[in-house]
Amino acid sequence: MTPIFDALARHARERPDATAFADGDRRLSWAGLADAVGQAAAAFAAGPRTVGLRLSGLDYVIGDLAATLAGCRVVPVPGFFSTGQIAHLLQDAGATLVDQLPQAGRSLPLTYAGGAERVIYTSGTTGRPKGVVLGDRQLTASALGLSQVLAAGQQDRYLSVLPQAQLLEQICGVFLPILAGAQTVICPPGASALFTGDGRALARIAHQVRPTVTLLAPRQLTLWVAALRAGAPRPDSLRYVAVGGAPVSPALIAEARSLGLPVAEGYGLSEACSVVALTPQDAPEGSAMVPLDGLSLRIEDGEIVVDGPTVMTGYLHRPSHAGPWRTGDLGRIEGGRLTVLGRRDAMILRASGRNIAPEWVEAEALSDPALPAAALVLMPDDRLVLVLAATAAPDMAALMARLAQLPDYARPDALVIADPREPGLIRPSGTADRQIARQIAARPGVLIPLAPGIAA
Repeated sequence: MTPIFDALARHARERPDATAFADGDRRLSWAGLADAVGQAAAAFAAGPRTVGLRLSGLDYVIGDLAATLAGCRVVPVPGFFSTGQIAHLLQDAGATLVDQLPQAGRSLPLTYAGGAERVIYTSGTTGRPKGVVLGDRQLTASALGLSQVLAAGQQDRYLSVLPQAQLLEQICGVFLPILAGAQTVICPPGASALFTGDGRALARIAHQVRPTVTLLAPRQLTLWVAALRAGAPRPDSLRYVAVGGAPVSPALIAEARSLGLPVAEGYGLSEACSVVALTPQDAPEGSAMVPLDGLSLRIEDGEIVVDGPTVMTGYLHRPSHAGPWRTGDLGRIEGGRLTVLGRRDAMILRASGRNIAPEWVEAEALSDPALPAAALVLMPDDRLVLVLAATAAPDMAALMARLAQLPDYARPDALVIADPREPGLIRPSGTADRQIARQIAARPGVLIPLAPGIAA
């Protein structure tokens, strides 16, 4: 993290009045940010050594940097965690909840002594969240690697639309812009678009702010594309739009590019400090991802294995980890480029012996803004059923056309239109619970059979 604090101190000296971060009507210059971080760091240094940050906007930026500068163990508290998950996070990490910036009568210099850690809790699919421990090595390598890939500079303006408690946004929305000296605009409506069916606010703010770079979740991309399709102003300032966290339909990516969103896919996981591979800037449509410099990717028994300086220290309260990390994700590497196929533990094996990654079928459904979640499940009679959580009537003709592009063995035999309010169907993270979806699909009279060839 030393390069980040060195860069912040340099910008405060050389460009004191230039805007570093903006959040609505509130702005912080580089000098203002440096002062705020130093003062909050003095307060953190005099307080608990493990802090659970439940802050947002500029307060999160200041709090994260200040607690890190003070050498604390930083535990971001995801806003989508349930009350029980938050209680477990705080107890498991031994963290004191911080929901407002601490005050101190003095200030610490921006000279980072090292040693701060952060614990990222992953919601997971089963059980309680686990804490991924990351330190200076992982965070610095990730920020520097991304800075090189994106060729980030002072001319850039980053639009921050993901929740700041997500590791990906901490790196791309806080550390990376500071390294580059780029301005960051925090956009709460963008984050809220993760959980709504309306991307018009995101499109409008992007048009006003004129960002050059942003990072989206697949749901945000779906809603932004829908808004553009409906006539929202097209962006003309963007040079790179990374999308990650789950597979994205190739058709959606192609449409996004045609509407002015230069989308590039990314792949990563918390255990490797978020980003592992990205589609290169200006790569032709259909190009696969390449690993960040310094990282090594290989495939063992179909599974992606990552090695390098971003691999975690280990899980909290568990033995430390050293060496390569088996991701649990399936993929292939051709010509040095990575294609992710899905989670090993989610693979569906049909009676025919064919394996199906449900994520790629679900991605075709999630291209529809009316569908915030989807789950492909295999029933006991070997029928594939696609369960759709629908907030409105989906575009069935378009969905059938996308599903028809899948291989025969991966096409659903039936659909279920489910109420998104069904208890347990949509996890707090926004993804569908396939076990609950399977229970819904087993109810009498809910299946909508699809004819062979998926003709609507």
